[in-house]
Amino acid sequence: MAQLSEKDIKKVARLAKIAITEESCKQLTTQVGSIIDWVEKLKEVNTENVAPLTNVHEMTLRLNQDIISDGNKSEEVLQNAKSAKYGYFTVPKVIE
Repeated sequence: MAQLSEKDIKKVARLAKIAITEESCKQLTTQVGSIIDWVEKLKEVNTENVAPLTNVHEMTLRLNQDIISDGNKSEEVLQNAKSAKYGYFTVPKVIE
């Protein structure tokens, strides 16, 4: 099993701002340790002649044209604004 202590689990829980009990801390120590052991076993697999895989399906996605269409309704939208200038919403300055 990986060298993982309850102190490590408590530290991660504190950093993640997650409250855990002593019982769940012991359980998490065992579970996370098992996961780390499994990941360590993956390092032993020879992947030297294996091509990188980006998707399990051999298909390409259809690409759409990147056409901007705002509906030319900016004047109608700006009618709802308290204040507008040069075709944009105006708001009070918040940074000095």
